[in-house]
Amino acid sequence: MVKSFKSFLNERVLSIGLNPEHEQHREKHRQEIHDLIHKSYKGVSKDDPDEGYGGHKSGSKEESDAIHHDITHSKIKAIKRDGKISAVNLYKTQHGRKSIASATNGTEQGKKDWKQIKHEDNKEKRAWGEVSGAAKAVQKKMGVPVVDTKHAERLIGKKVNIKDKESYTRKIGGKEHEKSIMGHPKED
Repeated sequence: MVKSFKSFLNERVLSIGLNPEHEQHREKHRQEIHDLIHKSYKGVSKDDPDEGYGGHKSGSKEESDAIHHDITHSKIKAIKRDGKISAVNLYKTQHGRKSIASATNGTEQGKKDWKQIKHEDNKEKRAWGEVSGAAKAVQKKMGVPVVDTKHAERLIGKKVNIKDKESYTRKIGGKEHEKSIMGHPKED
């Protein structure tokens, strides 16, 4: 995909925790990344509209602390347009690069930027994650492979209840959530 010169000037991919020159952006964009994650996870549970990131109550101190912890301790891939973050993905090292959170600014461009991050991760076979809902549907459409659930407990290191070859449930924040593993986990 060829980008226009104007688009190129307005876009910058930040690889925080991956490129030492980009580390300064972790603190510079911390609150902005926090707010994107909070907004993206608010009401994500159909069963509990007050549930937010990590199974915490949306807007709670516990949720905010969990988001800030993950920003501090994660590798971060973010796309910045006109000085603002449009899409972000957080990763931890677990069987390769495990995606632990992702968010957009809610705009069409932000969603395209998120897809760009996911497309590059799939093309390079460099990341995997537990997904559900819209993220699962979009990634399936993009051709990201689903990992057989027989590998779930080993990969995530947690007890799961297998539903079928693609889906399982596990407790997050004390409640059962349905998940699938997609992407390219590595053997440790």
